[in-house]
Amino acid sequence: MDTIKIKELNGLALAYLGDSVWELRLRERFVARNLKVKDLNKLVKPHVNAVAQSKIYVSIIDEIDEEYRSGAKRARNSKISTFPKSCTMKEYKDATAFEALIAIYYINKREDLIEGIIDKYVFKKTI
Repeated sequence: MDTIKIKELNGLALAYLGDSVWELRLRERFVARNLKVKDLNKLVKPHVNAVAQSKIYVSIIDEIDEEYRSGAKRARNSKISTFPKSCTMKEYKDATAFEALIAIYYINKREDLIEGIIDKYVFKKTI
């Protein structure tokens, strides 16, 4: 990932990468709890949808360093022509920004920030 230049990437490409990183990190954390396989998807699914991601993004956007915020905003402002019926356009754009933010953290090797978000918003630990 060292060769990726964030400013050169399309915001939606960042969101695409961030979506997979977010889901992978959540799956890792739930699998580490040694739960039954049939329960894993039920636990992960509520956190990998646009509504849930939008809520997290709205909660953290003001705390994010400008360097990361600008990349997330670029993704949020990307031209999105369709979105699922399960959320509003605003929620979908915020979720896209959130996913891009996760990708930026990942590319910059800031796994600690991803884990902090998971702790605070998925596992409800105080940081």
